[in-house]
Amino acid sequence: MFRVNDCINFEGKEYVISSFLGQGGMGHVFSIEEKLGGAKLALKSLQHYLPDDNNHRSLINEWEKAQRISHRNTIRYLGFHDGLSDPSTPYIVMEFAHDGSLEDFLKEQTSLLEEDACLEIFHQIIDGMEAVNEVLIHRDIKPDNIFIDNGAFKIADFGLAKVAEEKTRSKTFKGWGTEPYIAPEAYRAETNTIQMDMYSIGHVFYQIAALNHAFGNQHDWEQAHLTFVPRALNEVNRSISPKVASVVNKLIAKKPGNRYKSWDAVRKDLIGAVQSVGDHKSAIDKILKNKISRDLGAEKALSDQQLKDKELQRKNGILSFQFKNEIVQPITEFVDNFNKVSGLNAEMKISEVSGRDDLACRISFDGKAVNIWFHPLTESDLQSGYADDIWGERKLNTTKPSMRGKPIMAWGGVECPDRTGLNIVLVSSETDEYGDWYLLKNTHSGLGQRRDNRPDPFAFTSNELVKEIHNVGVMHIYNLNAKPLDVTELVEFISNTL
Repeated sequence: MFRVNDCINFEGKEYVISSFLGQGGMGHVFSIEEKLGGAKLALKSLQHYLPDDNNHRSLINEWEKAQRISHRNTIRYLGFHDGLSDPSTPYIVMEFAHDGSLEDFLKEQTSLLEEDACLEIFHQIIDGMEAVNEVLIHRDIKPDNIFIDNGAFKIADFGLAKVAEEKTRSKTFKGWGTEPYIAPEAYRAETNTIQMDMYSIGHVFYQIAALNHAFGNQHDWEQAHLTFVPRALNEVNRSISPKVASVVNKLIAKKPGNRYKSWDAVRKDLIGAVQSVGDHKSAIDKILKNKISRDLGAEKALSDQQLKDKELQRKNGILSFQFKNEIVQPITEFVDNFNKVSGLNAEMKISEVSGRDDLACRISFDGKAVNIWFHPLTESDLQSGYADDIWGERKLNTTKPSMRGKPIMAWGGVECPDRTGLNIVLVSSETDEYGDWYLLKNTHSGLGQRRDNRPDPFAFTSNELVKEIHNVGVMHIYNLNAKPLDVTELVEFISNTL
């Protein structure tokens, strides 16, 4: 571990560690000064690593590649020590930026920057990122990793970058990204692409122009990146034209395919955004504002759908848990206990049955089987019918299935070889997200002109339940008797069949 006033030898010259600059994702950053020549450089150390393990070798491999990057708008990597000899801490030596970071610069601003000033910074960052992405996918772009030296904005910290030509790479290091700037697809561990860096840079550009992050301060950044849509940049900073705002919008598009394909395309669009348009500027700006509004609307629709899908996935996870934990598990325990005490060569088995959407399992013994199925309700499970409204107009009405005034979350059935069966219904609870189970016993009543050929009791199919569930407790051709579920009744019903 390095300390201030320690000395190191680098490329045949002796340097003294002059000051501690800060702590990054992987270690500490110091300024170092050549003892004789007075040259000032920066040193970044890796504090926690296992010598010669995969993480260490991958890091050194990336440092070697990072040394190939040389551009006015990138911090130059001058060399590194792998830590396999004394000193035992790996470190990389790089160019020192004398004027702080972009983060520091933005904090010093007391008013919004004009568009010309923003564009000057944008173009320098684009030039630097183009050089970086020829070799690496950076994957940790943020204002803290962009430095300023004599008016030049320089991209830094490629040490944790992901290699561009590598098709896949897991999140190897803790510092794989900083949440306010991580692309949505990075949360899904998708293939590393230049579009990930573009997304991060888009948020940096927004912050430069707005002096605030596009999503503000968040507790759940993953949710924000997946579902939030920011206010149009030209509305936040009135000096930003709709054309420039549309470029930033495209950079932070949630779908990678909707972002730019190259940095040159970004550069050209920004250059085109400030070209003279003669007497038609007002008309062009109006059209572009409308387009931005439509684009943001499309992003909002996509975000709403992603949020809806995520919520549906969460709800279905709860439903699946209840079915497996409160229905399947007690029956599985019954099967296990039977096999322990039966003394028979034949074994009772319970197994999952694969289905497209529903959950199902089968209990089999001695050539007989009982099927149990479970169906979480979706938007397709609606009761529909035509009725006259207050003006006498015929309209189609749809309602979600309910039982005794409570919304139904899911339903299922237990079906035996002799076609007898029972239904199970999961009804929304008033106290929590978990539903309450009911057992539905269906039989024929004396009101029907004829009985169908099903025995009593029988289980309705899912499609039949959509039509029949509202008849619980009413006079009907069927008697639908619902009561709170006791799993022992299911076990007894199954045992009478097997």
